[in-house]
Parts: sequence; C-alpha cells; structure tokens
Amino acid sequence: MSSYDDPRWYEQPKADERYRSTPDEQFNLSSAANSNTSNHQKASTDDPPPNKGRGLGQIFGQIVVTVTLMIIAFLGGWFGHQAFSTSYFNPSNQSKSYANLIQQAWNIVDQNYVDRKAINYKEMSYQAISAMLNVLHDTGHTRFLTPRDVQAQHQQLSGSLVGIGASVGQDTKTGQIIVTSTVPGSPAEKAGIKSGDIIVAVNGESVVGKDQNTIIGLIDAGSAGTSVSVTVKRSSTNQVLTFKMIREVIKIPSVILHYITEDHIAHIQITQFSDGASAQLRTALNQAKKLGAKKIILDLRDDPGGYLQEAINVASELIGKGNVLLEQDSTGQRTPDPVDGHPIDTTTKIVVLVNHYTASAAEIVSGALQDNHRATIVGTKTFGTGTVLDEFDLSDGSAILLGTSEWLTPDGQFIRDQGISPNVQVQLSSNANPLTPNAENQDHMTLQQILGSGDTQLVTAITYLQSH
Repeated sequence: MSSYDDPRWYEQPKADERYRSTPDEQFNLSSAANSNTSNHQKASTDDPPPNKGRGLGQIFGQIVVTVTLMIIAFLGGWFGHQAFSTSYFNPSNQSKSYANLIQQAWNIVDQNYVDRKAINYKEMSYQAISAMLNVLHDTGHTRFLTPRDVQAQHQQLSGSLVGIGASVGQDTKTGQIIVTSTVPGSPAEKAGIKSGDIIVAVNGESVVGKDQNTIIGLIDAGSAGTSVSVTVKRSSTNQVLTFKMIREVIKIPSVILHYITEDHIAHIQITQFSDGASAQLRTALNQAKKLGAKKIILDLRDDPGGYLQEAINVASELIGKGNVLLEQDSTGQRTPDPVDGHPIDTTTKIVVLVNHYTASAAEIVSGALQDNHRATIVGTKTFGTGTVLDEFDLSDGSAILLGTSEWLTPDGQFIRDQGISPNVQVQLSSNANPLTPNAENQDHMTLQQILGSGDTQLVTAITYLQSH
C-alpha cells in the first residue's frame, strides 16, 4: 500500500506535539495552578511573619540557586531547539520523514539564502512539485499544471479554444513547422493558409529554428478579437505569403469524415476524446452509411487522448459485447469496464491507424478493438500511457494530474511504457505527414490522389481493405 494511503501520515502526532496538552487541558492546568497559588497565599497568612534579618549566606544561596536554574533553563531550551529543529528521521514512516525533509530544506533556504531577491516561492514550489511527479515514471501523463495550463486543458477538452484554427507539425529532419490542416470555417482557412505551408515568421519576427510549442504559443497568445500575422513559405509555388488574421473562439470538431467514393471507404479521424466525441462519431458513422460506406478507416494518429468515458462510449459503438478495458488499482485489484450495450455498427470491416503519438484514451480504443477482434491495427507502436488520470486541484488554481489506476487491454495486456503493437507495422517516412480527412475535404482529393500522397500508413489501410 502506498505510504500516502497510510492514515498514520496525518493522524500520528508530531514528536514535539505528542505530549502537548489540548487547549482544554491547558485551561484546566492553568486553573489548577491558579488554585494552588491562591491556597498557598491563603495558607501563608496564618504563618508567623518571616525573619526580617536574613543572613548573607541565605541570600548567596538563593542567588546560586537562581543562576543555576537560569543555566539549566538556557541549556534545556538550546537542546530542545536542536532536537525539534532537526526533526527525527523515522525509517519506518518514510512518507512523514521525507515530507519533513522537504519542509526542512524549504526553511533553510527561506531563512538563510543570501540573495533575497532571487527567492521565487511560486517557482520553487512549482519546480518541486514537478520534480516529485517526474520521479513516478508516468511520462507524458501524470504531471503538474499551472493555473494557465489548467485553463487551457479544460478549454481543449471542451472542444474549443482561442486561436486561428491551424494544426501544425514539426518535421523531424528539417525542424520546420508545417501546417497539417485547418479547422473548417476558422480564420486560418478563410485567410487562405493551406496544408503544407511552412511557418517562417509570426508578427514579423522570424521563428526559424524555434520549437513547435513556442510557435504555437506566439500564434495563440492573445484573446479573441486580437490580431496576429503569420508568414508562411508555400512549397508548391515557392512563394512567401503573409496572412493577417483575427483570433476567434474556435470550435474544434473531435471527429472528421472524408468519404472515398471510389472504394466506398469512410476515412474517419478522431482528433481527441474531448467532451462529445462519441456523439460526433455516431453522427459520422450514420452519415457514412447514408453515403454508401462499406468499410471504415478509423484514424487515431496524433490523438493525445482525453476523457476515459468518451473512450468507453466510442468503443461501445463498434463492439457488441465484452470489455473495453480493465482498470487495476494500487492493490492489484482489477475491475472490468464493459461496453455499454448500445452499438450502432458491429460488422463493418475496420482498420485503425495509429502512430507513436496515439496516446491514452486513443490507446484504450485501439486495444479494445484489437483484443475483441473487431479491427486490424496498422501503423507504429503507440505512446504507452497506461494510467487513468484524476485531477487534484491545488489552492492557487494549479492542479496535479495523477495516475490513480492503471489500465490494461481486455486480454490483460499492460500498456504503460509498452503501447499497442499494430497487427501491420508501417512506418511513415520522415518527410511525410499523416493525411487527414480535413485536408482531403479541403483539396477534394480523389482515391488516386490519396494513394499518391506519400502517406504510406493510410495507403496500406486502403489496400488492406481492398483485399479483404
């Protein structure tokens, strides 16, 4: 059992508090002391008066006693300070002992560091919490969120955010930031930004050589109604173009459909498992049926995950019976999460596309469809985030996303640090990006154009469905 679950961590009194009286006890002790003093004073009134002519020896003796008591009091206080300022380290209660150690270190820095202006209490606490969570080895999942991160996380999972509505990716070979798609009706689409455009400047400042998160931050760093200019290099024409746009609240669709008419294949992408993703998938599946779809490509590439319940709902729409996942708590107890019993398509042939950035809820769905023999998985091994997160809010608006249970596939396979292994391994070339249904819709792509796009994973999925 985790030491954080040990009730002694918060119930056991501290060493210096074990024999400390309660306020009520202190009141009673004080009353008793006052009572004794009163009795003593009352009794002394009946005693004979003291001898007014005390000798020097008696006075000297009282001085010696007083000085001795003062020395004893001083030494007692000094030793007491040493004992209680250096908390006793108890190896049998590591949680409490190491928590005290952190407090000791904080106090030492707070009371003794020479450069007072350099002490940043917020940064000290944030860095300490982040370092604490990094030790848990739940990479990419359990993490600390600043108040700003919390707001962004909630916005993203609600399906909306402020920006221009362009998705970007970074070329691993050249480091260039490339637009992969734009949200339909977004400022980016209306301005004319296209898939494949290379971002070279934001607001007139070069961003060449900067990382993806920095550039996204520059583009989105403003409230709705503010303007931003983005300069791109268009590879197809070798043009350098600048687009000035007004940031808006972008409603991001979680599910996008492109229908490949020639092969009656529905290419359906789930971008993330945000609120309402399963309802959007249900709509897309019904629309695909009306168009005449006979096969489905479920594209979960670059999907970072989202809500667990949305993952269960999505899997339940495609699986008639069985489990979506198994949840295992810190004691090893496993609890199955079954499908909800309301499927809408349990027979249409499905290929699921995954890559290294398929994570969390997207891995749950991939594993469920694979273990229930409902789909063939194509692509590369997924990220391997096998924990179910709970959000614990902190007092300043920050939060901890903490893995409180571990999830396994229906067949009992651990995903943490291992990922989902595809049935058909296909590596995408380093100079190619996944082709999305949004890009296919924008460019009105035909089957032949898709097959010639360089997206070897999507092409493999199409050819597999053609032959099965």
